[in-house]
Amino acid sequence: MESNNYNDEKIKYTYENCWKFIIRPPRDSYDLSELDLGGIKLETKEPYIREDCEIKSKRGFIMQCSFYRIDPKKREPLIRPVVIYLHGNSSSRVEGKKMALYLLNKGIDLFVFDFPGCGKSEGEYISLGYHEKDDVKIIVDYVASLPGVGEIGLWGRSMGAATALLYNNDDERIKAKCVDSPFADFRELSIQLCQKEINIPEFVINTVLFFIKKTVRKKNDMDIDQLRPIDYVEKSKTPIFFIHAMKDELIPYKHTINMFEKYGGIKFINIVEGNHNTPRQKHIISKIVNFFDKYLRNYNNDDDNNNEEEENENENEDDNNENEENDNNNIINDNKNKNDK
Repeated sequence: MESNNYNDEKIKYTYENCWKFIIRPPRDSYDLSELDLGGIKLETKEPYIREDCEIKSKRGFIMQCSFYRIDPKKREPLIRPVVIYLHGNSSSRVEGKKMALYLLNKGIDLFVFDFPGCGKSEGEYISLGYHEKDDVKIIVDYVASLPGVGEIGLWGRSMGAATALLYNNDDERIKAKCVDSPFADFRELSIQLCQKEINIPEFVINTVLFFIKKTVRKKNDMDIDQLRPIDYVEKSKTPIFFIHAMKDELIPYKHTINMFEKYGGIKFINIVEGNHNTPRQKHIISKIVNFFDKYLRNYNNDDDNNNEEEENENENEDDNNENEENDNNNIINDNKNKNDK
C-alpha cells in the first residue's frame, strides 16, 4: 500500500514538473552588459556595432532583440548574409551572442532575440516551437526588410533547433539551417523522460500525458501532439547541418539521427562529445560557421574552389575531423541496423 501511495505521489510530481518543463521552465535572467562583446577586435579589423530593438510577436508580446553587424557606414561590401540565432527553452539571446565573433570574422552578421516567455521579452509561457515558429516568421520579415541584409540562415539549439525545423519550409529567404540537439517527436520524448523518472507502465504515462496536454492547451493554447519536427524533414530542401551530443541525457541523439536519415535536402551531421548543455567546442563552431559561409553566399566557380581549398586547410589543421566523420558514420549505421531489426 505504501508503494502505491509512493507511486501516486511520484506520478503527481511528474505531472507537475512535466507541464512546467514544457511551458514554464526556469527563466534566464541577465544584465544587458552581458550582451557586450568586450571590445574584442575582429581578425578582419572591421568595426562592428550592436543595435538593440523591440519587435512585437504574433500574439502581441514584445520581443527584445540585438543585431551584431559590421558597421554599415564602414563596411565593404554593403550586403552581408545574416544568421538568426534561436536559443533553447531556459535560455536567452545571451546564448546566441557567444557566436557573434565567429560569424563576424567570416563577414556574417548575427541577429539574436529572446523568445516570448524568455529572458527580457514579454510573455509567461514558452511552447517548444509551437508558437515560436510564428515568432521566427516575424523576425525573418523584420531582418529581411533591413538595408544591407543578404541571404538569411537559422541556427537553433534545443527548442530553437526544433523551431527551425518546424518553421515554414516554403520560405525561400532561408538558405541554410543548423539545428543543434532537436527533438524529433515531443510525445515520444515525453514518454522516454517519464519512464526515466518513474518506473510505471506506458498506459499510465499516457494518462499522465493526457492531463499534461489538457493543462498546456488551457494555459498556452497549444497541442503537444503537433510538436513533431520529424514530419517536416522529408520535404525539406534547405541545406542543413545537424549537431547532437553523444551523451545528451535530455534528448537522445537518436532523435537527430532519425531526422538526418529522412531529410530531403543537402545535409550534414556531427555527433559530438558532451551532454545536452555542454558548450560546443571551438572546432565544431568553426565547422558550423564555415557551413553558413558556404551556403549563404552566391559563390561563382572560382569562389567555390577557393572555399573548398579553405575548408581543406581547416580540415588539415584539425586532426580530429577524419576520426569524427568515421565515428559519425558508424553511429548512423548502428542506428539504421537497430531500426531494421
